[in-house]
Amino acid sequence: MKALRERFVCGLDVGTTKVCAVVGKQEPSGEISIVGLGLVPSDGMQRGVVVDPKAATESIRACLRKAEQASGITIARVWLGLTGGHISSVNVRGRAYVSGPQVTQADLDHAIDAARGAVAVTSDRRIIQHTVRDFVLDGERGIRRPLGMVGKQLDVNLHVVTGKASVVDNLLSCVQAAGVQVAEQALEPPATARAVLTEAELTLGCVLVDIGGGTTDIAVFSNGSICYTSALPLGGNQVTMDIAKLLRVSPEDAEQIKRRFGHALAQDVPEEQDIDITLVGTEQHERASAKLLAEIIQARMEEIFEGVAEHLTSEGLWSLVPAGAVVSGGGAELPGTAVLASTVLGGLPARIGYPRPLKGCFALVNQPMYATGVGLAIMAAEAGDWCTRRVTVSRGGPAAGANYLRALWRRCLDAWHRWQASRAR
Repeated sequence: MKALRERFVCGLDVGTTKVCAVVGKQEPSGEISIVGLGLVPSDGMQRGVVVDPKAATESIRACLRKAEQASGITIARVWLGLTGGHISSVNVRGRAYVSGPQVTQADLDHAIDAARGAVAVTSDRRIIQHTVRDFVLDGERGIRRPLGMVGKQLDVNLHVVTGKASVVDNLLSCVQAAGVQVAEQALEPPATARAVLTEAELTLGCVLVDIGGGTTDIAVFSNGSICYTSALPLGGNQVTMDIAKLLRVSPEDAEQIKRRFGHALAQDVPEEQDIDITLVGTEQHERASAKLLAEIIQARMEEIFEGVAEHLTSEGLWSLVPAGAVVSGGGAELPGTAVLASTVLGGLPARIGYPRPLKGCFALVNQPMYATGVGLAIMAAEAGDWCTRRVTVSRGGPAAGANYLRALWRRCLDAWHRWQASRAR
């Protein structure tokens, strides 16, 4: 029987608290279905920066193995998300003169190169990503696809993101040491946006607030494209540590308490509601006020949204976000988060950003914490950047040969992983 070739993609989100790998498969219709998820606690990372390469590599490797087991494939390439306080952005314009009667791809490339060349990059920074906002052809603005159009002067408005070279290289090294290639590095806010924002929000204009463990990403979208990117050095970990210190519990217990009983709005928690806690370093149990817990959480969450408001004010971006705020990431899962965001942001409409429905095992990733991984997988599929190829045999055919080759490849890959780990030691 004729073998059928399947196409898979993998988005890898390496965060401060978790490492997440989302595996998708391209359906015959071209749509992406979710076929696997790898999720492990993150080690060796702090606020988007590698602080322990060996630990970070092991976390990434463990995550990828779980994703492989869940999806039944061998992952060779990933789309990697980048974030952290070292990220900054700028909007620039580049110009090229059309070489012939119509705009060619070479003309587009020349305009984009001119714009990238206008970005002042120091020796310790690197351009990570650029996004075309729009083109201007002979003074006509808002052109999306000028290829083949007639004109003489072509300008491009470009959103350029830069990052600290050493920070990026350290993360790349950890991913490669875990046994996979990095097919593409993608800034996390556009990836998250690809998973959670609607076309109307992108066009009308909105701010995306992605609350991770160590950092909070801020991105503003207007007229269908990104126009601002930044990050706050605050996230869910700070909320957890506040709880641990003020309730005198371990960080592990604080995280569990936050997830089980946490609320971002103290006014919505009854005065009489209590929770059971275990004091750190003892077996002593006490009762703590659930309202006090909410007050602790609300104070830090308010600080995060106040930071977002400061960025919108300092950059003059309020007029660009009439569609409101979309809050995503693991820190967005606390009840009351959207209401608090709207309140702090001066009444701006706010909602929680869940990944838009996909086919397959979508229930695995239907939480804000998985939005970045889902978005990276979608972007990889749109680029046709397949993470591996699995040959399956149609029903009734001999599958033993393919199964044997897959098992042999897995053994070789595991041996390579062990060799890499021995080198790291």
